Amino acid sequence: MMSNEAETFAREIEAQFKPLRKVYALAMWDAATMGTEKANQRQKEAQTALMRFWSDPERFAIAKRLNESGAAKDPILAREIERLYLSAAKAQQDEATIEQVTALQAEVRGHFYNHRPEIGGRRFSDNELDDVLRTSRDSEEVKAAWLASKEVGALVADQVRALAKLRNAASRAQGYRDHFARMLALSEIDEDALLKTYDELEKATDQPFARLKEGIDAARAKRFGVKINQLRPWHFENRFFQASPEWSDVDTAALFEQKDLVQLALQTYDDLGMDVADIIDGSDLHPRPGKNQHAFCLDIDREGDVRTLNNLQANERWMSTLLHELGHAVYDKYIDPELPWMLRTPAHSLTTEGLAIIMGALTRDIEWLEHVLGLTGEELKRYAEAGKARERAGNLVFTRWSLVMLHFERRLYADPDSELDAYWWDLAERYQFLPRPDRMAPDWAAKYHIALAPVYYQSYELGRMVAEQFRVHMRRDVGGIVGRKEAGQWMRERIIKSGATEVWSQHVISATGEPLNPDYFLQSVS
Repeated sequence: MMSNEAETFAREIEAQFKPLRKVYALAMWDAATMGTEKANQRQKEAQTALMRFWSDPERFAIAKRLNESGAAKDPILAREIERLYLSAAKAQQDEATIEQVTALQAEVRGHFYNHRPEIGGRRFSDNELDDVLRTSRDSEEVKAAWLASKEVGALVADQVRALAKLRNAASRAQGYRDHFARMLALSEIDEDALLKTYDELEKATDQPFARLKEGIDAARAKRFGVKINQLRPWHFENRFFQASPEWSDVDTAALFEQKDLVQLALQTYDDLGMDVADIIDGSDLHPRPGKNQHAFCLDIDREGDVRTLNNLQANERWMSTLLHELGHAVYDKYIDPELPWMLRTPAHSLTTEGLAIIMGALTRDIEWLEHVLGLTGEELKRYAEAGKARERAGNLVFTRWSLVMLHFERRLYADPDSELDAYWWDLAERYQFLPRPDRMAPDWAAKYHIALAPVYYQSYELGRMVAEQFRVHMRRDVGGIVGRKEAGQWMRERIIKSGATEVWSQHVISATGEPLNPDYFLQSVS
C-alpha cells in the first residue's frame, strides 16, 4: 500500500515539476545569452516559481515521511523518493525569503553578466583581461587588468553577504548550523569526511606545490624583470591563480591560434562514438556584449535538448573548456531515457565534473595531440612533455586554490559579517603561497561561484579525484581514451547510463569496483 502511495506521489511531483523546470532552464539560458534586464527578470520569476514549488511544507512533509519510512520497496522508486526529499529539503524557506533571495541573485547576476571594467578609456571583457594577463610582460599593465577584474567584487559584496544571511536563516530553521553545513548534508557529502580529505590534500601537496611554486616564481620574476619578492597576484597570469601559468618555453596557447576549436571537438567525440553535433548546433559558443562570460552546460528538458555556453577564443584554455563542457553534455545526453524523469540526471555534480575533467584534460594528452591536433615528430614530443608537466602543475595549483575556496565559504557562512577581505588573502598566502596586494578590497566577491553557485566548489576537487580513478580504470580496461570507441562505450555504460539511480559514493564503486580512492589523484601530482 505504501509503495503505491510512493509511486503516486513520485508521478504527481514529476508531472508538476517537469514544466516548471523547463521554463526555468529556458529563462536561465536566455538571461545568460542575452544579458538584458528583461531576460534577467524572467529568470528571477521562473526561479521564484521553482523555489515556491519545492518549499511547500506539505509536499516536503510527505517526501520526508515516505523517505524515512522506506515506503518504496523498488530501489529505483526508493531513490526517486530520496531525491525528491533532498530537493524539497534544500528549498525549505518562507515566501519573504524566496522573494529576497531571487531579487538579490538577479541583481548580482546582472552585474556579472554586464559589467565591463574600463582601462584607459576602453571597456574590457573577461577574455580581453585574460589576454592581457596571459601575454603582457609589463607589470603595470597586468596590475591594471587584474585590478579591473576585481571591480565587480565591490559591486556585489554587500548583496553576497546579505544572501549568506538569508540562506543561513533558512538553514538554521531546519536545524542546520548554517547554509554551508546544510548544502553539504543535502548533497550527500559528509562535512567531517570532506574536511579530513582536504587536510590530507593540504599535507600531501605542501612540498610538491612548494617546489612547483619556486619554479613558477623564478619564471614569472624573469618574465617581468622583477625580483621574486616583488611578485604580486597580478603576475601569475590567472585572475585567481586557480590555473598554472605558462612557465616553460613551450607556448601551448599558440598551438590553437589557427585552429577550428569546434571541428576539433566534433572529431574528439566522434572518435569516441559520441555524437555532439546536435549539442553544438544548440549551443551559444562565441563572446558578445551582455552575455555571460563564463562557460556551462545546461540540460533544458532531460529529453534531448542539451546545450553549452562558451566564449571561445583560439587558445588552449578555451579548447579545453569546450571539451570539458561537452563532457557534461554527453553525460546528460546519454543517460538511459527509460529511467524515470526525476533520475535522468548525473549521479552527482562531482561525477559529471569527473567526466568533464577527463575530457578537458585531453588537450594535454599525447594521443590527442597526435591524432586530433596532428602533431608529429619532435614537435609532438616537445608539446606532449610540456602538456604532461602542465597537467600536473594545473592539478597542484587548482588543489591549493580549492583549499582557499572551501575554507573561505565555510567562514562566509559561519559569520557573514566577519572581516572577509583580509581573511581571503590570509588563505591565499597560506595555501597558494601568494603575496597579498598592496590594498584591501572584497576581491573574494569577484569570484562568480561565491556569489551565484555557493558551496559547489568541492565538486571540482572531488571531481578531479573521481576523474583520475575513472581514467585509471578505463585505461586498464580498454587501453586509453583518444580515438577508441570502446572508451566511449566504457563511459556510457560505467559512468553515464545509470543516471542518478545510486548515491554518488556507490556509483563510484559500481563504475570502478572500489570506493573513491584519493591515492590515484595524489600519485598523479606527487
